[in-house]
Amino acid sequence: MNLKMSTLWRRLEDIPREVLYALFLIAFIIPMLNPFGLPIPISADVRKWFQTIDALPPGSAIMIDMGYSAGGEPELGPYAAAVGHHIFKKGKLKSIYMATSIDGVQLFDLLMGEVKPEQYGAKYGVDYVHIGYIAGTETAMAAVGKDIRATTSTDYKRNPLDQMSVMEGIKDATSFKLLICYTTGGDQSEGWVRQWVTPYKTPYLSSVLALMIPTMLPYYKAGQIVSLVSGATAGQYELLNKLPARGIKSADVVSVTHLLIFAFVVLGNIAYYARKASEGAKKGG
Repeated sequence: MNLKMSTLWRRLEDIPREVLYALFLIAFIIPMLNPFGLPIPISADVRKWFQTIDALPPGSAIMIDMGYSAGGEPELGPYAAAVGHHIFKKGKLKSIYMATSIDGVQLFDLLMGEVKPEQYGAKYGVDYVHIGYIAGTETAMAAVGKDIRATTSTDYKRNPLDQMSVMEGIKDATSFKLLICYTTGGDQSEGWVRQWVTPYKTPYLSSVLALMIPTMLPYYKAGQIVSLVSGATAGQYELLNKLPARGIKSADVVSVTHLLIFAFVVLGNIAYYARKASEGAKKGG
């Protein structure tokens, strides 16, 4: 009996890696197909971001920079979508999108296809507009901040901005109550601080890649950024929105795989000590 138990525990210690990989693959696929919505803590920064938008008075204009590349979309796209849902759901806000990344125009179309502003009664040209990709990064930020129409007179589809009601009263950086930037580049995330926050005191919300957080922390601690988050926190924002989407799926994958790792660690330790005890009992007998 002790021999059989010892063999059993040894097998549990030496589970084939193919089995482990298969279990991890299952743990990845199931939440992506059918998210569980497992509870996750909501950070103070995500909550501050949400509250900042929630506190905007009706008619407020928001400048939103689609400053991320296609490669960063899987991380930043879900967060941008969650915030988009919040803005359009709240209503009576003006969203002026622009792109400091050359991919920003295409990613805007992808974003709007995911958010579907029309479900909230929002109309292009009335509640939101994209003024297009403006080259030059900080030069573009400074030019738009000084005079939008002197920088571009049309949207990204070459429709005249002056024919859109969303642009009424929008002239320069002082016309905006809030600045939002989603970016994969330090030139964008830091550039907005220099070109809008410092000269115009525009409240700034920044969403960057997780690896960029340490670089941006000094600006945040200096009070130049209202809230700084990584795109990986999209699931938290979705919980505040009560609209689970891609962020929740990713959070579920992380939670389930971590639970699986924990289970394997516990099982491995139990098997190890049980085998030792079984072999010890055999020797003692």
